[in-house]
Amino acid sequence: MKDLPQMPRGDFADPGFEVRAPASPEVIDALFRAWLGRPAKEGAQAALKDRNATVAQVERELRGSREYQGKARLLRDQDRTQYDGAMLYVAPARVMFCPIAKVANTSVKDWALRLSGDGRPNPGMSHYWLDSGQNKMQARHWAFALRDRVARDPDWVSVALLRDPVDRLVSCYCDKFGRNRAQDPVLHHTRAVYAFFNGGKEPDAETVARGLSFRQFCFYINATAREVQDSHWAAQWSYLQNRRWDRLFALEKIESFEAFLRDRLPPALREIGLGMTNAVEKATKPPVRDLSEALPGEWLGERNPPYAGFLTEDIRGFIGDYYALDFQLHQKAQAES
Repeated sequence: MKDLPQMPRGDFADPGFEVRAPASPEVIDALFRAWLGRPAKEGAQAALKDRNATVAQVERELRGSREYQGKARLLRDQDRTQYDGAMLYVAPARVMFCPIAKVANTSVKDWALRLSGDGRPNPGMSHYWLDSGQNKMQARHWAFALRDRVARDPDWVSVALLRDPVDRLVSCYCDKFGRNRAQDPVLHHTRAVYAFFNGGKEPDAETVARGLSFRQFCFYINATAREVQDSHWAAQWSYLQNRRWDRLFALEKIESFEAFLRDRLPPALREIGLGMTNAVEKATKPPVRDLSEALPGEWLGERNPPYAGFLTEDIRGFIGDYYALDFQLHQKAQAES
């Protein structure tokens, strides 16, 4: 595929540039070559110029054309899973970041918005602000032409944070099926799990109030297809599978991740620190009993009980098998952090 024409570096600071700006004849020609394997015909050039079509509009029309579907030319487009569109382009640091649920996701998104001058008063709003396109930092809001330039620019790097799979899964359970299980935004993620144990029926208030044990949660994950798992407990490798990564960082060494990004920022932004949002401190005391089959009401008094209390030998074995690749990636991240 022919390289798309180069754009001045300053344009990367405006992710919406190619969505709004009219496409030049040179860019239109390059897009036709990328999507269809041929230059744009004179009539198409004239029609697009008369409409002041933007790069994003040209791409939409090419993607929907019968000619494109018949030729299937474009293999560098990486919108292959639900996670690819959520990648964050942090333009001030020239970093593409992979946000993985339950891995400091809220904290990093909040930081990225503050670095772009668009911080939210309530950090919990960061997810909505990005998903909805109020801030166009996510890959789904960028035209392919700009994403392709970023992928080819040697000054940009792709990075991700990874977490110990055991800690991530137990933390997810304590949060989604314990402390916050009755909240509507949480039920959006957990409803299918309750239905699995409720004959396929929607959970009522009594079912949610009773809750599930950690063993039941693990049983659900093991008994259902990977494709239906919610993003909060889906394997971390599934987020990373569609591209090469320049650096992996371990959550336990998040200060290395922060230092790496801050060194890449313009001097005026280096004083804006990461900060940890929505983080719950882990209990350090040893467990006094087996919590694997306990319902939330039996352990919520401790707010955040020792994670080891949920981990019987067979549950550890399940996590080790199911998330085996995540353990390897996490080890690599620890070595690189």
